Amino acid sequence: MNPIVKALVPLGLIAALAGLFLWTMHLNYQDGYSDGFEKAQAEGKAALSELKAKHAEEVAEQALAGKKAADAAAERLLAEVDRGNGLAKELADQKAELRHTTDKLTKEIANVTTSYRRALDAQLEPLPPAVFTNGFVRLWNSALAITGAAAVQASTGTSGAAASAGGPGAADSLDSGLNQAILLLNHTRNSERAAVCRVQLNSLIDWNTNGRN
Repeated sequence: MNPIVKALVPLGLIAALAGLFLWTMHLNYQDGYSDGFEKAQAEGKAALSELKAKHAEEVAEQALAGKKAADAAAERLLAEVDRGNGLAKELADQKAELRHTTDKLTKEIANVTTSYRRALDAQLEPLPPAVFTNGFVRLWNSALAITGAAAVQASTGTSGAAASAGGPGAADSLDSGLNQAILLLNHTRNSERAAVCRVQLNSLIDWNTNGRN
C-alpha cells in the first residue's frame, strides 16, 4: 500500500468518526429542540388557558357585582317611589280634610253673623253691625302679609289715602264696608292656607329626614 494512502487512512477514519459524532450531536440537538419547543408550547397554552379562565372568572364576578348593585339601586328607587307616593297621598288626604273643614265652617258663617241673643233665655235679634275701618283692613292684611284675592278688600277707597278733608291718612278712619261675615270667611280661608303650608312643610321635613336614615 502506498505510504501516503496508508497515512491518510487514520485521518479518514478520524474524520468519519468526527462526522458521525457531529451528526449524532445534531440529531440530539434537534430532538432536544423539538422536545423543548413542544414543552414550552404546551406550558404556554396551559398558562394562556389559565389566564383566560381567570379573566372569564373576573368578568363573571364583575357582572354579578354589577347586577347586585343594579338590583339594590332598583330596590332603593322603588322604596323611595313608594315612600313618595305614600307621603303624597297623606298630603292630599290632609288637604282634602282641611278643605272639608273650611267648607263646613263657611256654611256656618251666616248663622253666627246675622243674629244673636242678649241672654240664653232672650229672643234672637239682628246682630248689630260692626264698623271696621280702612285702617283695620290695612293692618289685618299687613299682619298676614297677603295681597290679591286672599286679602280683605275695603269698599270705600284705598287705605292710607293721601290728604283729605280730615288730614293726611284720614281715609284710614273711614268705614271699610267690611262686615263680620266677610271677615270670618277671610279668616277661615287664610287658616286653611296656613294649615296646608304647615302640612306641606311637615311632609318635606319627613321626606328629607327619613331619606337620610
